[in-house]
Amino acid sequence: MKIGFDAKRFFFNHSGLGNYSRSLIESLLKHFPEHEYVLYVDRPDVLENAHPEAKRIIATYGEGDRTDGFKSSYTIVMVDAPKWWRTWGMGKRAASDGVDVFHGLSNELPWDLPKSVAGVCTIHDVIYKVFPSYYRWWDRAIYHWKTNKAINIASQLVVTSQTTQKQVEAFYPRAKGRSSVIYQAVDDAYYSKENSHQSIQEELPYFVYQSSFTDRKNHAALIEAFSLIQKQTTWNLKLVGLYGPTLEAAQTQIESLGLSSRITCWIDQPKEVVISVVKGAAGFVYPSLNEGFGIPLAESLAANLPMAVSNIEVFKELVEDLPVYFHPNRPDEMAAAMMSITNAETQAQQRLKRDGLLKKVEAHSIAAQWIDLYSTLINP
Repeated sequence: MKIGFDAKRFFFNHSGLGNYSRSLIESLLKHFPEHEYVLYVDRPDVLENAHPEAKRIIATYGEGDRTDGFKSSYTIVMVDAPKWWRTWGMGKRAASDGVDVFHGLSNELPWDLPKSVAGVCTIHDVIYKVFPSYYRWWDRAIYHWKTNKAINIASQLVVTSQTTQKQVEAFYPRAKGRSSVIYQAVDDAYYSKENSHQSIQEELPYFVYQSSFTDRKNHAALIEAFSLIQKQTTWNLKLVGLYGPTLEAAQTQIESLGLSSRITCWIDQPKEVVISVVKGAAGFVYPSLNEGFGIPLAESLAANLPMAVSNIEVFKELVEDLPVYFHPNRPDEMAAAMMSITNAETQAQQRLKRDGLLKKVEAHSIAAQWIDLYSTLINP
């Protein structure tokens, strides 16, 4: 098969959508190298200015013979085109290149994609519909416009969880019966190894929360919860993520509560640092109000961290009854859950449930699901 991708976020996005794109494409190149992959991008400077992980993936796959006898085959199509080329132009180009399946990796597809090319679109979430107050009105309008158009164009929709599938179908009835659920795979580097929790040299253990700084990530409630238990535990708290609109407020809150020596913010760190901080943690806490999937949860599962998380539907879908759950708007419940995972008995109970759940996010299995889907679309 020849599979095309809108690769803008693969190359340039530094947050969840970029990580999703890079994880998926790398898994396909690694596990199914017999197919041909075409990465479309509307910037001629892509190889110079791409995200470091994108550069690593491009350098790793497709060069030299592999031990399994295959050579990964990919082409990067770099077009010096107007910004609207991804909307009108990329689809016809993919058809002229002989692409069998075109995959829009983040809620949109080119409008000019011919019916001769099967269109697949991943819809990550519709949080702009569920929590509209978190978004400016013009952002909501753009997200709705792109998602609605993609639903109309796509041969098949893919959502990252059953929870998201329900939300998409509720707000976009035309999506009913046209979507599949495929989870996001976890990077192999997160899987726990012997002594992995010593990867960050610390005098004291710590909780970790990996997330960008935005309203729905709920840092304020977490900081308040930690203030309630600061004298009950020696564990500290590390907040790891990308710079966002709530960072300064979080830093001010930490300082005002006198917690600067107990809570530290690790902002815009390279991937290897983030992985090291996560794997070096003693426990994971996830107070988010809403997620389409929640890859940090899956990554912490792979790292074998005891976890306390919000009792939202998507987390229950992914990790079932493993974590200690709390209401995300109740700092007292959150604090109690955090204290619970410092307990050795709770940690042991969670470890017993881990292996079965990890099968949901295993990279080879996820890649195989994608190949099966692509194949079904061109050979119904």
